[in-house]
This record gives sequence, structure tokens and C-alpha cells, in this order.
Amino acid sequence: MHWADVLAKELLEQGDEHVLATGITPSGPIHVGNLREVMTTETVHRAVRDQGGKSTLLYIGDTYDPLRKVYPFLEDHPSIDYEAHVGKPLSDVPCPCGEHESYAHHFLEPFLEALSHLGIEPVVKLAHEMYQDGSYTEAIQQALDKAPEIREILEGVSGRELPKHWLPLNVKCQACGKISGTEPLLYEYPEVEYRCACEHEGRIDVRENDIGKLPWRVDWPARWSFLGVTFEAFGKDHAAAGGSWDTGQPIARQVYEINPPHHTVYEFIHVKGEGAMHSSTGTGIAAGDVLDVTPPEVLRFFFERYQPNKHVEFDPGMGLLDLVDDYDRVLLEYHETGESGEINDIDRVLALSQPTGEMPEHPGQMP
Repeated sequence: MHWADVLAKELLEQGDEHVLATGITPSGPIHVGNLREVMTTETVHRAVRDQGGKSTLLYIGDTYDPLRKVYPFLEDHPSIDYEAHVGKPLSDVPCPCGEHESYAHHFLEPFLEALSHLGIEPVVKLAHEMYQDGSYTEAIQQALDKAPEIREILEGVSGRELPKHWLPLNVKCQACGKISGTEPLLYEYPEVEYRCACEHEGRIDVRENDIGKLPWRVDWPARWSFLGVTFEAFGKDHAAAGGSWDTGQPIARQVYEINPPHHTVYEFIHVKGEGAMHSSTGTGIAAGDVLDVTPPEVLRFFFERYQPNKHVEFDPGMGLLDLVDDYDRVLLEYHETGESGEINDIDRVLALSQPTGEMPEHPGQMP
């Protein structure tokens, strides 16, 4: 049985309707390595539907995360002083090319277009919009009300030592607009007093929207709660001992009173000879660029043929030609013999590799 069908079967044993979530921070070009998270979740989404269940696929763009630094690729845009925007939500940072709504949209929109070519059509949720439209408002208040419990979980599970009066909120400064560099000082419902590195001091009302962002370790279980997430795939960094998965589970249960979602952990995609893909270090290869030279069914095949936890190297050179040839050869083998000598469940792998989800016809003899 294909790995996605196994996960789908486990989900359907818990109920007939599911919400599967995936997401990425658009801090730079979104690369092929990021596709593993999306593809893993989308494949399980297809498998749930194929087994008769109801499934909704969410793509969450973490557009409210702060710009952490001036990345090397931003040096090509000297007309914008990105240093002045470090610490602001990505949705509030100017677009590098001037043609998109924001910095976040500049990198997110090409990736969503690439997903469409791959036959992936999720319900898109942008974090900055959810913070602005009130989706997070109740979750923020719940976190602040149970700040001591959250602090105890984070210190006990992750080994981090937090300040005595720590609060689970990165306030958005009303003066400079930054969400990193602010320090919440006191919470007495409905207000939080804070101080910012820009020397501004103020108060925000937690009943209002767009006042700040929950720290990631709290943000993650919060969104499970109000979005009703029942499955998520995440990288091995989140799954490390003391990581955000280990803290997210007790926060989900004790603060938001939900069970954490079913999950699977994936291994990172490495560029051959260079290591794991990272946009900021230049080792990331944009998904759209790969689709310019590779048919979408072949790129899907690259992911579908391996278990998510298997280490895989992506070769952007001659390896791409080998990948296309592998796909053609395996498809031909299947049509002529009904099996493949190297891939189990080949019929399922080939079907899931198609953007349409339908089994492809005989490829003919020409490579």
C-alpha cells in the first residue's frame, strides 16, 4: 500500500471529514525543497478522498512572520532600504519588484502558480489576513490568560529559560510597525503594556485585531484549534526532541483543549553536492524554475516514489534528464508488464504523479 493510503486509512479511522494543512514562510524564493511538505500533505488529501472521505486542503502562507534580516538576494534592489524594514511583518514590507502587494506576495504568488501547474489547488489562508480579520483574536486571549501554563510547558519541554513575566505575544509596535524587538511588560485584560526597541512605550487592546503575533510555538497549536486541522506534515527540525511539535502537543491540549493533529515527518530535500535547500543561502531552486524545464507529472513522480522520511538528493543538472527518463521507463514498464522492478505500488505512484490524478496512457516508444 502506498504511504499516503496508509496515512489516509489511519485518518479515516478517526472520522470521515478532515482538514489537512500545509504552509511556508515566504521570506525568499520558495524552492523545490519546500514542495516536499506541500506534496506530502496534498497526496494524503487525495488519498483520503479516494477512500471515500471528505478532505479540505489548506495552504497557510506565514505572511505575518517578520523580515529577519537583509538577505543577499535583496542587494539587487538598492532602491529599497530593507534594513529599515527588518522586524516588520513580511506583509508590510515593500515588494522587491514593485509589482506585488508586498514582499510576501512577491515570493508567494509564483509558488502558488507552480502549485496550480502541479494540480494542487488548496484553500489559501494568509496569516496576516487571519490576524487582521479576527481569526486569531480569541486564541491570543486564551494564550495570554494561560501564560503561566505555556511558560511552564516551554521551559519544561524545550529546556528554554524564559523571563519571569514572559507573555506569549510579539506585540506590533504602534510607532514603528515592527513585531520583533517589542517586549510585553504586563497583561491585565483587556490591555497589554509593552516597550519597543525604538523606545516607544504603549498599550494595546487584545480585543482588537492586528495587534501582534503569537510566538511560533504557540501560533502553531492556535491555528490547529480555530482551523480544525486534523493532519499536518512537518520537517524533522520541528520533530526534534524539545522542538515545536513536542511543545505544541501539550499547548494544544492544555490551552486550546483540542487533540493535536495526526502527522507525518518528512526529510529535507538536498541539492546534490550542496546540502539542504535554503533560500537565504542560495542553495534553493525555485519550484517555478524547475517546472520551466520539467513536466509537472515528472516533478510529482520525484516525490511520490519515495517515503516522506527518506533522504533524497535533487540534481538540477543532468539528473533532471535522468529523472525524466526514469519516469518514461517506469511508465512504459507498467503498461507492458503491469509492474515495476524497482517501485512498489507503481500503479498508485503513477496515478498520484498526475496533476489530474488519472492514470496516464501508454507513452509510446520515443523518449
